[in-house]
Amino acid sequence: MNRLANGMMLCVVLCSPAAWAASKPSFDCAKARTAVEKAICADGGLAEQDASIARHFSKARMTFDPATGKALTEDQRWFVKVRDEAYASPPGGDAPQKELADRLKYRDAFMTSLVLKRRQGFEGDWENLAGGISIKRQPDGSLAFDGSAAHPENGRWVCDVRGVGAVKNNALVVETVDAEGWSLTLSRKGYGLVLAEIPPAGAADAAGRPYCGLNGALGGVYYPVSRP
Repeated sequence: MNRLANGMMLCVVLCSPAAWAASKPSFDCAKARTAVEKAICADGGLAEQDASIARHFSKARMTFDPATGKALTEDQRWFVKVRDEAYASPPGGDAPQKELADRLKYRDAFMTSLVLKRRQGFEGDWENLAGGISIKRQPDGSLAFDGSAAHPENGRWVCDVRGVGAVKNNALVVETVDAEGWSLTLSRKGYGLVLAEIPPAGAADAAGRPYCGLNGALGGVYYPVSRP
């Protein structure tokens, strides 16, 4: 058999759907039950990304302190829930397969970017499924805060707030006109960054954050990430 024939035969083997499907996801495809699991098992690229997410998640969970690891586990469970709901009814009108591919790609990038060396202080980039926080030291020594979040399934609420923070009693207190009396306090717990939102005294609607859309929230645990 000549080289051309050999090359054609090799392409038939490697380029076929069966060869792609040989890539294994993080779960047993023989036990796949949901539509998303079956879609992942049928596509080698999706299977590889699912496996990559699982590897990085497992490594981070074992590296982080127990509290941060537990929070990351909850974040991952939320991702799976949102992923499945978005596949069943893509919010942007894309085909379910593309919706799934985009979400796996984004989640894989997040897991890959997690910093597994304990970070000191507040400076740096921090993210979770819903959003991200960037804290940068300014020339005058103050810390610039930039936080944003959105509902991860369909963006039905969005949060966006910027301000300047100062460290008081081991917590970073952010002052901003966007908050309209709300207090944004950040604390370091283990590997994570915890943001607490405190409404002004006597607020009639504690759920209505002025820097978020209806039912939106910025508070929660954020994880250290490395961004270019």
